[in-house]
Amino acid sequence: MKKIIIPTDFSKNAQRAIDYALLLFKNEVCTFYILHAYHSVPSAEKTKTDFQEDLNQLVQKLQSQHTEGKHYFEGVMESDSLLSLTSRTLKEKGGDYIFMGTRGLSKLREIFVGSNTLDLIKYIDNCPIIMVPGDYEYTDLKKLVFATDFKHAYNSTELAPFTDIAKLWDATLNIVHIKTEELLSDTQKTNKELLRNTLKDTRYLFFEVKQRDSVANTLIEIEKTNKSMGMMALLKTEHGFFKKLTRQNIIKSVAFNTEKPLMVLPQAH
Repeated sequence: MKKIIIPTDFSKNAQRAIDYALLLFKNEVCTFYILHAYHSVPSAEKTKTDFQEDLNQLVQKLQSQHTEGKHYFEGVMESDSLLSLTSRTLKEKGGDYIFMGTRGLSKLREIFVGSNTLDLIKYIDNCPIIMVPGDYEYTDLKKLVFATDFKHAYNSTELAPFTDIAKLWDATLNIVHIKTEELLSDTQKTNKELLRNTLKDTRYLFFEVKQRDSVANTLIEIEKTNKSMGMMALLKTEHGFFKKLTRQNIIKSVAFNTEKPLMVLPQAH
């Protein structure tokens, strides 16, 4: 049984993340933990009791729509930060994936939005996080993209959350190498072969793209040239371009925007 954690603020964006998680695992036995981190605001129209009732109603509605015996729903609400509540739920219940809805801004779609999402990405190192744009419209999941610079020695445990989804949907993995040098170093060549071996039971293709002015713009370009892409994934490495992504202050800006879900995979420790 898979365990899926989905924070909600009862917005359409949060509902989009729930809908996407239900779609991805429509044929799998899952427990979905619907989290609401309550914050007391003196001028708020709703009380804590009101939000607890909203959560109860949402869970009941979801359960009534899924009576086939594969999907189970549990509401979790506490007066706490979202990071703390999510971390504690992971520790107490376990979790295979975290889904987050993100808000759009004008015509741009921010992926790293607000302090909640930023905190989860920065501090949760033991569970993949899938971010779903608020206005994402479902596209075919037959083509998934994994972006890499081949500077990390991959193992099957790190990539399993992504390859598992690929197998569920009979998808082809497109491994996109973001080039920063003309030739691969010996270490990169070794890591590429490690990756090839890790993916031996998955259908995959290798591609190369040159890094643009920034990693973020390169990722956006990959998306634009892969219209049929269903999802992109990155490995949260301590080195390499994921670090560049955070250093470029993209997380807090609208420079990095995408129309497709993005999965951040934790590095094995």
